[in-house]
Amino acid sequence: MFDSGLGGLSVYTTLREALPDADIVYAADTARMPYGDRPLPQVEAFARQMIAMLRRHDPSLLVIACGTSCSAFAASGFQPGLPTLAIVACGVAAAAAATAGGRIGVIATAATIGSGIFERDLLRARPHAVVTSVAAPKLVPLVEAGAWGTQAAASAVEEYCQPLRAASCDAVVLGCTHYPHLRRWFARSLGPEVRLVDPAQACADAAARALAGATPGGGTLTVLVSGDRDVFARRAFELSGVQPNALESADFSREVEEPEHSHR
Repeated sequence: MFDSGLGGLSVYTTLREALPDADIVYAADTARMPYGDRPLPQVEAFARQMIAMLRRHDPSLLVIACGTSCSAFAASGFQPGLPTLAIVACGVAAAAAATAGGRIGVIATAATIGSGIFERDLLRARPHAVVTSVAAPKLVPLVEAGAWGTQAAASAVEEYCQPLRAASCDAVVLGCTHYPHLRRWFARSLGPEVRLVDPAQACADAAARALAGATPGGGTLTVLVSGDRDVFARRAFELSGVQPNALESADFSREVEEPEHSHR
């Protein structure tokens, strides 16, 4: 699995509950995050480099725990060439099931919102839905800086929730895996009537189905991180209680994706 940074831990912890014996390798590109303000072709290049490194571990399943990378792959038509779960597709399915009145909010990075992937796929699943999309560029840097519990985070979430309240959304997709780490602020801003959709649970359920009958592993976590290992380890523990069995420095920029895994 991979993400630009700490966000994917919201997916990892849910996956771990569903798959306690799985050996998981998590690639985190903290040296080049945030992805949400970058052009999609550049995000695609970065994500493909992480996939190239993850291939060395011979994965049974690839989890794209980065909404912006999902958007980049959808825009270009890139296919990883191995069994894959994409967090955006999981979020779309969960939101389509969660809404009662068909008024769905999506909050995600600027690049993901700009790509239109959530609105397009939600309308395919629920053709009569009304989708309100909000880009939230302040949130990923706040989580990565360790400021998820601060007033600055609460204020930023409140700012981004205003158009979702104005649109009377009854379900809101947390369309970036960093955002569930701010769930309490979203709950406070949107109120109990709005269902918060975290794609991680749908992803974990799908992963459990995909790996049913697989040989159990040792339940280990290996993290490959391109930025400061100590900072990642400290914040991962503070945020999610996660302690990797192995934490390795990785230079994803040196990786070259194999040519046969390319665009359709």
